[in-house]
Amino acid sequence: MTTPNPNASEFTDGYKAGFHEGVEEARKELQKKQEDQKKDQQKPEEKKEEKPASKHGIAALVQNRLVQVIAAIIVLLVLAYFLYEAFTHEETDDAYTTGHVHTISARVTGTVLKVLVDDNELVKQGQVLVVLDPTDLQVQVAQAQANYAKAQADNERAKKLQGNGAISQQDADQFNASVLVAEAQLKDAQDQLAYTTIVAPTDGRIGHKSVESGERITAGSALMSVVEDVWVVANYKETQLGKMRVGQKVSIHIDAIPNKDFIGIVDSWSPGSGSVFALLPPDNATGNFTKIVQRVPVKIRFDQDSIKGYEMRIVPGLSCEPSAVLKGGELNVSSPSNPQLESISVENSR
Repeated sequence: MTTPNPNASEFTDGYKAGFHEGVEEARKELQKKQEDQKKDQQKPEEKKEEKPASKHGIAALVQNRLVQVIAAIIVLLVLAYFLYEAFTHEETDDAYTTGHVHTISARVTGTVLKVLVDDNELVKQGQVLVVLDPTDLQVQVAQAQANYAKAQADNERAKKLQGNGAISQQDADQFNASVLVAEAQLKDAQDQLAYTTIVAPTDGRIGHKSVESGERITAGSALMSVVEDVWVVANYKETQLGKMRVGQKVSIHIDAIPNKDFIGIVDSWSPGSGSVFALLPPDNATGNFTKIVQRVPVKIRFDQDSIKGYEMRIVPGLSCEPSAVLKGGELNVSSPSNPQLESISVENSR
């Protein structure tokens, strides 16, 4: 086997070709790195150039007359709306709902036999709410009836004796008076027996029920309440009442029902400010005086069509914000347009 000669021409040519290829590859890699560095340097310059362009676009938009006119119209409309509300409406957030709350109490002492209603239940006038055990009072009625019958019999005998001259007129009058006393005692015993059945004095809803079957209660014990009707009491500042009149419409926003505004009517306002009826009314006749704007309670009734479907949710004690429209109404009228008559019949009070 023969050994190749390194000095041969074919070896020399191969070495030269490999050297040139290596140099060419290194040159290409160096050129590629330089191009990448130039691209990286050009990117932040392009970003910097974009910002002035956007700023220039906004400045051109602001300088556009049409945009200026539209913006001015929007501002004027907003100002006009607030001025309209300020001069044609009076509103306050110092307002709440209230109503007639009738406290149901026992008129006789006894044991509770039945409770026929529950909290939040709707009741009608005259509906039975509570029944007390009538046994003891039935005995009293029977005794009163016996006394009345005896008094009548004695009076009849006295009339016959008087006709015969056996007794004087004075004795006859005493027998007659005994009949009247026995009759009154019988009527009282019957009334006491009737009081064992407690009924609703008016239409409304039951609330604050505190009585249960089997309890022993005394006369005057509060058993429950019946809530009738609901309206708004708005404590307006005295400076807000100048243009307010009875009969003006009111928009009422109730915090508990945020998705609806209700319609009401100014019904009346209080005969005095809140401080007049305070436990300790202020006395401005002595010492230094500081003027304080007073608030006057204004009664606002709901429009019944407006609250349809919400009767069960509008209850006394809710915070609300009424806004009265200062147009229309009746001048120099401040008493209720539809006052409630507080009297109830004797039958419904039993």
